[in-house]
Amino acid sequence: MTIEENVSLAPFTSFRIGGPARFLLHAAFVTEIKDVLAFADGRKLPVFVLGGGSNVLVADEGFSGVVLKLELGGIEWKGERVTAAASEVWDALVEESVERGLWGIENLSGIPGSCGAAPIQNIGAYGSELRDTLVSVTVLDCASGEVKALNNEECGFGYRTSIFKREPERYVVLSITLRLRSAGKLNLGYKDLAAVFSSKGTPTAAEVREAVLAIRARKFPDLSKEGTAGSFFLNPVVSEEKAAQLAKRFPGIPSFPAEGGRKLSLAFILDRLGMKGLSKGGARLFENQPLVLVASRGASSHDVLALAEAVVSRVREKCGIDIETEVRSITQNKK
Repeated sequence: MTIEENVSLAPFTSFRIGGPARFLLHAAFVTEIKDVLAFADGRKLPVFVLGGGSNVLVADEGFSGVVLKLELGGIEWKGERVTAAASEVWDALVEESVERGLWGIENLSGIPGSCGAAPIQNIGAYGSELRDTLVSVTVLDCASGEVKALNNEECGFGYRTSIFKREPERYVVLSITLRLRSAGKLNLGYKDLAAVFSSKGTPTAAEVREAVLAIRARKFPDLSKEGTAGSFFLNPVVSEEKAAQLAKRFPGIPSFPAEGGRKLSLAFILDRLGMKGLSKGGARLFENQPLVLVASRGASSHDVLALAEAVVSRVREKCGIDIETEVRSITQNKK
């Protein structure tokens, strides 16, 4: 086990922001993960498990604990089932599934990050979510030291959440198993996708993937030039009554059934409030998609957090609702 000290975390994240980790340790096997956890426990230090770094914001001051960088590789295909290790790139898995003529995750094309991070957030886009195809997640239970598989129901999936997000200290995701299909109906209900294929007949999974990638290219910045973690905020889920009130104020606002009420389009609200392009220091809301917070080179975590707080406050003041951030903030004293 190689131990590195005071290593900058910025290069490991898509924001390209962040100070040093007190310790950075890599793990390619379950035994090494257990060694890292024992190392941290012996020093009474918090542990942060880092995958692809596409959904985290690391504080400029860094993280005064142990960062566990997962390097678990391998993909196994068995008919319509696939098992992918946590460190495999999610979009590469989607691409290969489409090449094999398998349907089910093509709407999730272009989402950055690792396969291990996918169930934590229950990633979703364009009318699909990971839980739609997930069979099980193999994890290391940090409390018992046991490796076990949790089925779909045991994962406690909800809108951008799961048991792994609610109990971040308990599990380390090792791999995911999905059930895809070689025949069936594609999910084209999302407005942008429906518009693409309204007059083109039934598309292939490959054509859906191509369309999703094109839509995402218009809505997200170029990562070679700017940093981002994608959508920074969750769409709010409000009561039926509140949704009706906001529909009167914002005619045409997209609204969808959700657990506990209606899920509203926050991008629509931010656009109507004139917040596209709003900036704080080196951070701004992306002009083409205000859910996306963009950081210019040299921006600080303080810039990003100040902008996020300004958005939260403005929406609370103008709409009477509280919105939550989707991106996980890593600070000196928190995991």
